[in-house]
Amino acid sequence: MILKTYHDFKSLDDLDFEVVEKKGRCHPDTLADRLAELLSVTYSKLTKEKYGVILRHQFDKLSLMGGKCDVRYGGGVFRSPVRLLINGRATQRFGDEYIDFRDLLIDTARKLLEKELINFNFDVDCRVMWESTSNPTRGMIDEENGGTSAIHHRFAPRSLDDLPESKNPISNDTAVGCFTAPYSKLEKMVISIEKSLTSDESRRTYPWLGTDCKIMATRMDSDVNITVSIPQISTFVKSPQEYVSNLEIMKEIIHKQIFESGFQNAVLTLNPGDNTDKEMFYLRYTGSCIESGDEGQVSRGNRLGGIISSKRTFTVEGLSGKNPAYHAGKIYSVMSYDIANEINEYFGVACEVLIMSQIDRLVSDPWVVIVNTNTHVDSKKLEEIVKKHTNNPAQITSRILEGKYPLNY
Repeated sequence: MILKTYHDFKSLDDLDFEVVEKKGRCHPDTLADRLAELLSVTYSKLTKEKYGVILRHQFDKLSLMGGKCDVRYGGGVFRSPVRLLINGRATQRFGDEYIDFRDLLIDTARKLLEKELINFNFDVDCRVMWESTSNPTRGMIDEENGGTSAIHHRFAPRSLDDLPESKNPISNDTAVGCFTAPYSKLEKMVISIEKSLTSDESRRTYPWLGTDCKIMATRMDSDVNITVSIPQISTFVKSPQEYVSNLEIMKEIIHKQIFESGFQNAVLTLNPGDNTDKEMFYLRYTGSCIESGDEGQVSRGNRLGGIISSKRTFTVEGLSGKNPAYHAGKIYSVMSYDIANEINEYFGVACEVLIMSQIDRLVSDPWVVIVNTNTHVDSKKLEEIVKKHTNNPAQITSRILEGKYPLNY
């Protein structure tokens, strides 16, 4: 492993400007990310319990395609269903044993979508398209006879000997993972606004409040501008007057978070698409735009940490749905998250961490690690922190399965 340190990082709060975006709890892209990751976790737990190892899989090409609803004050109805495309690869056979996981994954999707979407019946309002395969990445040298090398059997292992991750995982690809710590003041505010609007407590207190929240915030020097778009649920809004009255409650919730964030010069725009004169209001039957033609794609939502911050170091690696045992882009992103946060907590400095892999190199032996802090720190302690995390990727895998990281929300 090559470890290189720099000391010219600039804290996000010290920048002249920032742009921070967050796609909320039931934004279609967020739903796709959350669902892909949940399918991966479900499959991982199933195969680990059954075979002692997480078998090869990836559900990162999952898509949610929008349905169609008619909405009206006090009600609504589905006209065409949401379509769920479960697209990816997963090991379907271990030795001579067939692995039956399709119904389990579809039931997992049912539970999440029915929990998150109001007025939604999975069996009626969702059409599932199953396109999972178990094709090997590198093809067969001797396809007719099934190949002889273990590398050609990783998605159809004859035994654990065909799976390097059963002993010491190797990186599936040459990739980069990275993270920046700590959150900036603006990032914290955006996260707090979204949570205050879409939390379980808010849903109980304000049943009319949708969860397809989208926030865009800019800070130019000390001036902050915030746009928030979030629907109201049509079955709980009886008239235009109720809708407008609810907007005032939403503004109070948001302004409270702005005040607690300490910003003095903040301008809020709420639901800019509304047109009171034409009674064009942001009403949704389910609380999400997935009902009205919008689509959700994995990795188009929030990055690791739950935001999309244009000034923050980040990778284009899609994390949701990837195998947590050997997918380098996923493991090293989470590893960067842990390292950056520990450096920030221990030294009290802002920093960025980047970790690069090489295909077929041990996951526990990254190719290059770069740590850039905003001031000089003790190099021996920093190296100790880095090696503590890089030497133990199995712990990261376990924590991913426990849902300990904000991979997408």
